[in-house]
Parts: sequence; C-alpha cells; structure tokens
Amino acid sequence: MEHSRKQKLLMIIALVMGIVSLSVGFAAFSVSLNISSSASVTPSSDTFKVKFSTNKDSLVVSDVVASYKSSGITATNGVIDNSTNPTIKGLSATFTEPGQYVEYTFYARNEGEYTAYLNNINYLGNNTCEGETGTTSSLVQSACDDFNITITVAYSIYTGNELVTNHALASGMGEEINIRIVYSSNGAYVDGPFSVALPNIALVYSTIDDSSIQPVIPSDKVVQLVSGNLNDPGSIVSIGDEQFYVFGQEDGNVKLLSMYNLHVGNSVIVEYEFGPIVTPLESPTGIQDEEAIGYNWDSVNEAEIFPFIGTTAFSSDSQRGTNYSDYNGSIVEGYVNNYSSYLESLGANIEEARLITKEELESLGCSSDDETCSGAFDFVYKTTYWSDSVIDEFCLWFVDTGKYFSYVGYDDDISIGVRPVIEISLSEF
Repeated sequence: MEHSRKQKLLMIIALVMGIVSLSVGFAAFSVSLNISSSASVTPSSDTFKVKFSTNKDSLVVSDVVASYKSSGITATNGVIDNSTNPTIKGLSATFTEPGQYVEYTFYARNEGEYTAYLNNINYLGNNTCEGETGTTSSLVQSACDDFNITITVAYSIYTGNELVTNHALASGMGEEINIRIVYSSNGAYVDGPFSVALPNIALVYSTIDDSSIQPVIPSDKVVQLVSGNLNDPGSIVSIGDEQFYVFGQEDGNVKLLSMYNLHVGNSVIVEYEFGPIVTPLESPTGIQDEEAIGYNWDSVNEAEIFPFIGTTAFSSDSQRGTNYSDYNGSIVEGYVNNYSSYLESLGANIEEARLITKEELESLGCSSDDETCSGAFDFVYKTTYWSDSVIDEFCLWFVDTGKYFSYVGYDDDISIGVRPVIEISLSEF
C-alpha cells in the first residue's frame, strides 16, 4: 500500500506464522518532523527503530525459547535477525492432540530517539491446513479452525484485528510480546499428520498516535497471498506482478488460474458484413494483460466488445501433436511453457504449468450437460479460453465470457485465448 499522509513515520513488525512459525519485518518509512520555526528533522533508520530482543532492558540477541508448552509438545527455538529487516525465524511446534498450546516470549525494544506508538494489530489472512497422504481431508478441514493465536503486548491481550491508542513505547525502553498458539481443547481429532499455516500478525508502530495507519508487510517471497485464503476459490495470489485466482489444492500444491489471458496471438475485429479481421498482435508480451480477454461479451449492454485481444488457434498443421487436440506439441503449450519460464525468472518455483481441465471447470460450477458456466464463480468466465479436455481428435472444451461452456475445433483463432493454470507448492507462501 502507498501512504500519502504527511507527518507519519511507519515501522512494521509482522509476525508471520507458517506451520506455527514466526517471522518479523520492518517496512520502509519517511517523514519530516517540525522541530522549530527554523529547523526540521527527517528521521532515518538510525533515529527511529524498533528491534527484537530476548531481554527487556537491553538489546540482547539470543535464541527465542518456548516459555511455556503443554506436556508432549516439541518446540524449536527462534532466531532473531536484526539486520536489514528484523525478523524472528524458526519458531515451530509439533502438536499431538487438541487442548495443547505453546507460548513464546520476547521483547520489542525501542532503540531509536523518538517515542514509538503502537497503532494497530492486524491478523492478516486465515488458517490454512494440508494433510499428509492418508490423512482424511475432511477431518483436517474440521480441525483447521480449531487453532487460534493470542498475542499479548505489554499485558494487553489481542485475539484479532484491533485499533490501538495511547500505547507508547519510550525511547530506550522494551515491552514484552507473548505469542500463545492453541489447539482448542474441544477441537477435532484427525486420523493422521497435517500442517497448519497460521495468519500473519502485523504490529504497526509509528512516531504518532494514529490508529488509521495500516501495515505494509515486507517479504522476500515472490509468491504472496493478496486476499482471502488458500482454501477459498477466488482468493487472489500474486507471483511478482502477475495475479491469479485460487481454485483448489492437490498433493500439497495450490492450483492457480491466471487472472487474464496471455498477451499472445491475435487482435480481432468482426465486421458482420465482411466477417472477422484477424491481425497478429504488435509486440505481444507473452504475459497476462487486462485487455487479453479473447471473445468479450458485455452482459449489461448485451453486446460484443471489440477488438478481441489475445486469441489463438489451439494448434495448426505445422504445430500440433499426434492429434490436433493434443496439448503436447500444440501452439498453446508453447505459450504456457514460455510463461512458466517467465514466472520462474521472477524467483517462483513452478510445480506445473498447464491448461484447466473440463473436470476442474465442472468442480467450479460449470455444467457440460447444459453447456453453461452460469452457476460458476465469476472469475471462471472472466475471459474466453481453451481447456485441455478434448471431445475428439479435432475439438476441445472452452469457456467464454458469455458463460458459455462448450467445445469447438482446434483452428478457432478468432475468439479463444490462453489462460494458464499454475500449480505451486504451499511452501512457496
């Protein structure tokens, strides 16, 4: 997020928990403080800074050891890194049954020259869970919400998003932070191992007492959950500047559908007296483009919107597999593979890049019997695109923006585009 308010100095502590792990980071900040009628001061990271410590009264960097835990729990120590972006990494615990908990205690130290005000507490996201092979997924999902986090800052307890006022941390002082992670005593039992990724928690400090300041969470991860959670179709994930919709999980991977089609292929204008005019795109980028919709139906005005951007035949005489409807060897496979390479050049580890299947579209609400996606999530028919499911050696299923779900021949280069599916490991988040 951008911050345009004047006279605000932001520093953010983000407690990031993944499989009960914690990390902490600071965001960039800038401000001009008026000291007198003839002078001003612009604080820097040398004059306004909050760091993590294992001692309240002085800056001490040592292992963060679990302060309390239930019998039978094993817990690893956290490591403080107060260099560029102060973090606590490596906190994790292994639970065996409902009713258990673990606590970690450490301190925020104001090592700067200005008072630091805690402005708000933000729980960012939701619990997400994944069972190992053989663990019943329905039991995992039942237990997933039975984990909760309580954060105590200077003896004030928070269990969710809170606006904070009148909470000052004076220069040279420290305040205790306690994280308590609980598997509720009335929580569901699960028949095998599973992992729990807990939401980020951001503590926002600034030089003024203003609870309207919102967090910017620094991260060195290329893959980011932008909104929602990884269990809900339609949640948004970014890989660099590219954005995707979550539509499922399988074998420890999150399945993502690109927000738009790839900017490849053709631009098409249809003149009904003379037919379609198909023109290759100038300078196609090969990545997503908000104009790359393919066949574009305006449901409000009940009209087509020209030009259709990013349309391409599935295959051709010169570029195809054994059958014209085979993905391997097709024109669209080349576009998807190039796009996957682009995402990996950004630093993402892509498990698989492909097209969506008929079965996946049906699981999202499309009906092949009625040839419609009118019962599907809105994001499903946001563009017009090829699937990877065939009718015969010449025809494949596709979806269009008019909520139509049917099949067409491989050589349609007028209306259909390439909308990749990216599978990426949960560990990338």
